[in-house]
Amino acid sequence: MKKRIILGLPKSFSMFESIKTNLEFYGFEVISVCFTEHEFKYKNFSQRAYNFFRKTFLNDKTYKGKLKFEKSKVEIDKIIDSIEGKVDYCLLIRADIYPIDTLQKLKRKSNKFIAYQWDGLHRFPAIYNYIPLFDRFFVFDKNDLNNKKYNLLPVTNFYNDFDTQIIPQALCKNDVFFIGSFINKRMPQIERFVSYSEKLGLKLDFIIFSSHLPDQEKYDIKGIKYINKHLPYSENLKRLKNAKIVIDFLNETHVGLSFRTFEALYYDKKLITNNIEVLKYDFYKPENIFIWDGYNLEGLEDFINTPYAAVEKEIKLKYGFKNWLAYVLGNENHTPIELP
Repeated sequence: MKKRIILGLPKSFSMFESIKTNLEFYGFEVISVCFTEHEFKYKNFSQRAYNFFRKTFLNDKTYKGKLKFEKSKVEIDKIIDSIEGKVDYCLLIRADIYPIDTLQKLKRKSNKFIAYQWDGLHRFPAIYNYIPLFDRFFVFDKNDLNNKKYNLLPVTNFYNDFDTQIIPQALCKNDVFFIGSFINKRMPQIERFVSYSEKLGLKLDFIIFSSHLPDQEKYDIKGIKYINKHLPYSENLKRLKNAKIVIDFLNETHVGLSFRTFEALYYDKKLITNNIEVLKYDFYKPENIFIWDGYNLEGLEDFINTPYAAVEKEIKLKYGFKNWLAYVLGNENHTPIELP
């Protein structure tokens, strides 16, 4: 008999589809309470003003979240109420997007109630009120582990291992892949890298999300494609698999390693990143990972021309979804995932 798991996370960028597929790949019956969180718009000015009042004067940062959930609440309540008995697990990623009463209902329906916060805790402080609800609560930013008030457990991000298509370096269509949102202060770094790549004759697949035309006009850089709608996660991976090198820029609000880092590991891609934390991990090899400060390009050409060095199978498997899930659920036969 299949084990049942409730899965809840934002539907943004369609990452939830890959996680659901991966759970089903490993034999779980998945009950989804995922919902689209990013498409929220205030109904009127009064609603916006009331949220400002509660956030500013009452220090209530949860009101907007409740408004976001309103559209999905009836449907999700029906899903929860229709569950017969208790499921084996409930796994929530970004539990702060759910109101407390929904979390309490989910807990009553679960034998193990587990959360993973793939953002630094300080970014969405409402989560602090929810942590005590969970049997196991995981964070990926080592700085969060310094908070001894809560029983927090370490874990990294992961790669989805149901996809077994690995494209050899020699068959990749592009040399370098990057996708990210427009952030003004990192655009000079991107411009510098694109210019350098052009001198080396590299074929780039550089995509930047921006719906603000003046930003695009300010940095009208040859070799960069601007988009105003986020690409599905599956399209992201398709492009990543067709590049020899992947670029990842650290979100300065945390020091945890991105999903992109583990995707590069899984698909045998070289990685250029500004996150120095990667130096501490067991999969780090200087032939495969170049730490770039955004300014000094010395040594980059040699890095690009150096062959990829295979990473030990046991190390790669540790960061795959199969092991990640076994560790997070507290099942036997897993390799613990620490934050060095």
